[in-house]
Amino acid sequence: MRAVAFALLVFLPGTASADVQVEYVGHASFVIESPSGIRVVIDPFNSNRWLGYSYPDVEADVVLVSHPHYDHDASYYWGESVPVFREPGEYRVADVTIVGVEGRHADPYGKDFEQKNTIWVVTTGGVRIAHLGDNGPVTERQAEGVGRVDMLMLPADGDDHILKPDEIAAARAALGDPAVVPMHYRLVGFHDLPESLGPIAPWLEGQRGVVRLGSHRAIFSDNRDPERRVIVFEPSPDLRRWSDALVDAWKNLDDARDAMREGSAEGLGRAGALVERAAASSSSIVFAYQRGRALAMAGSDADAVLALESGLASAGRDDWENRMRARALLASLYEKQGRTDDARTQYEIVIRHSYRTELLDQAKDFLEKE
Repeated sequence: MRAVAFALLVFLPGTASADVQVEYVGHASFVIESPSGIRVVIDPFNSNRWLGYSYPDVEADVVLVSHPHYDHDASYYWGESVPVFREPGEYRVADVTIVGVEGRHADPYGKDFEQKNTIWVVTTGGVRIAHLGDNGPVTERQAEGVGRVDMLMLPADGDDHILKPDEIAAARAALGDPAVVPMHYRLVGFHDLPESLGPIAPWLEGQRGVVRLGSHRAIFSDNRDPERRVIVFEPSPDLRRWSDALVDAWKNLDDARDAMREGSAEGLGRAGALVERAAASSSSIVFAYQRGRALAMAGSDADAVLALESGLASAGRDDWENRMRARALLASLYEKQGRTDDARTQYEIVIRHSYRTELLDQAKDFLEKE
């Protein structure tokens, strides 16, 4: 086995012991494993939306979520037995100290949940690692809350989707010139998705000290890296490309959304057929919700109710965002049908589990009228 020693970093790809192990799953998701074996998963993503690949089976003792976007918040994959931290604060799990610093999601995204974003700082084995989530430019207050770190995981891609190069440079300088691990870029080999994210190669061309690990795992020691290296992980080999059927389902759904925007009877009819085709290709709740939405827009409330009820019954815990959208729409249809008790039940679930401000406002308005 080849070991490459740096001032800060000792890379031993594939090694299962010693110091702090960092594992890149994909997109913005990492696993930090402490010397005692505590596994901290950060920003797991939904398997059926946007990215073109599915989240693998990953063991976790605790899950950190920076913000409630589907590509960062698939904490439901671990059920109720694994604690999930979302809010700023200080937490301790065995030999891991976790600090959540209040941040702000990069413009113009995240307005549906007031642009909340928690910057996570994980300290274990003498190594301090910060994960920015989708934070915008790091402010002085945020930098003070985070402090100096050894490693900084931040969004970087060729299209500057979240942060621009000068904002990345400023974040590095504000946090003590740590080693940088880029994330949140388009991975090659997965249907060339998502189209709105750029690959990492163009950004790397302007960086110095780039180290390509050739592995999705590495071991890190507790010394500082004076050369401010940029460390590029391979994604997990357990990522799986979407099936062609799922890709086609999303193409049909995108076409259906365009047809729904027309608002005409012809457009709504075309949208209904497209969403029906998409829903037949996948059991993901996003397609059941959009099918119910298309039926409701076309005035077929009874059929919409059946589609939403069926979709929710088979959805499991997958995709909290569209589950809550489906429940809010179902509640509104129940209300139209005079089924106020059923509407109340759905809205109470929305209140407990949704983060989207418009859904919460809709639920609160109904419950305040009761």
